Amino acid sequence: MFELKIALRHISARKRLTFFAVFAVALAIAVIVVLMSMMTGFTEELVDSTVENSPHIVVTSSDPDEDYVHFYSYYSEQIAAMDGVEAVSPVFVGQAAISHKDNAEGVNLNGIDPVAQDAVMRISDDMVSGDLFALGRSNNGIVIGDNLAEDLEVVMGDNVDVIMPGFGESSFKVIGIFDTGSSSDEAVAYVRFDPALDFFDENGVASSINIRVTDPFQADVIANSIEKDTDLDAQSWIEANKEILDLLNTQGLIVWIYYGLIYMIAGFGIANTLFTVVMDKKREIGMLKAMGASKKNITMIFLIESLILGTMGVMLGCVMGYFISSALASYQIDLPSEMYFGLTTLPLKTDIMNYAYAVIFSFLINIVAGVYPARRAAALDPVEAIESE
Repeated sequence: MFELKIALRHISARKRLTFFAVFAVALAIAVIVVLMSMMTGFTEELVDSTVENSPHIVVTSSDPDEDYVHFYSYYSEQIAAMDGVEAVSPVFVGQAAISHKDNAEGVNLNGIDPVAQDAVMRISDDMVSGDLFALGRSNNGIVIGDNLAEDLEVVMGDNVDVIMPGFGESSFKVIGIFDTGSSSDEAVAYVRFDPALDFFDENGVASSINIRVTDPFQADVIANSIEKDTDLDAQSWIEANKEILDLLNTQGLIVWIYYGLIYMIAGFGIANTLFTVVMDKKREIGMLKAMGASKKNITMIFLIESLILGTMGVMLGCVMGYFISSALASYQIDLPSEMYFGLTTLPLKTDIMNYAYAVIFSFLINIVAGVYPARRAAALDPVEAIESE
């Protein structure tokens, strides 16, 4: 295949130009791989933290004038028997203030069955001190987040006062501290279900029924089934976080536009190299055509050159992207949690599909970049090309 031999000779004849063309593609691939790793890590970390730190579905009363779910035990059993439901947990939630010495903070006081709530929220995995399940054996135990404990300046075993105007004051003992890495760490406290009802002077009701499903991405479908079968209002985590998910989709579109621009810049590097070769090798191209080389042969020479340069750039870029991503992943980069939906470190995830996308689009751009110079070379008149030098 003489086209390949000529393409390789062209590439090796201008080493400096070849180096910069290859490096331009490699740099584009490396940048895109790193950006994709960041986007993949950010998206998955955000979705995972949202899914794990909140119920997949929250069931509440469908009556806008009713704050509570009556007959919650009956509805809990009915929902638990539905396909795709993994666990259910009735919860009573009330706003209160927690004080310790001279410190006071407002919280959502959650009355729970610790076993049922842990099946839904996996709270026990986030415990840094104490035991969540000790709530089931204590009428005055309370479990709080680490940030709330720090604000109140309390440690395990300290007593705190829970205050609610109109309902009085009760003393609780800190028997557990959790750390979810979310806003719950400073705004949520857990007590046993019955003491919570007693504190707020309620009986036989729940604020909501929290649900965990087998497949979180089917939560919308299951929520619709719950509404149809129970006549209650069911909101999935997808519906509750619609704005965040829409933002991720919009952000993904914008990022792909940036990717396209980076690819185009790399493509111009390839095109510039090929144009230079065409102008430099006019006489040679003319001689080839005079010797019987067809337009197709000339076109193939320059398309092969584009493919070779692109392949070299892709291979070097993938290696660079992998090492840069690995280096960034091994170094913890702190982020302000209030700016990035509670994420405190820069998440990176190496996904083989990131490399696949980068390789596919790079090859497409490189081929497109080689088409015009190849057609320009094929269109040269052999007599004019030979006489040009």
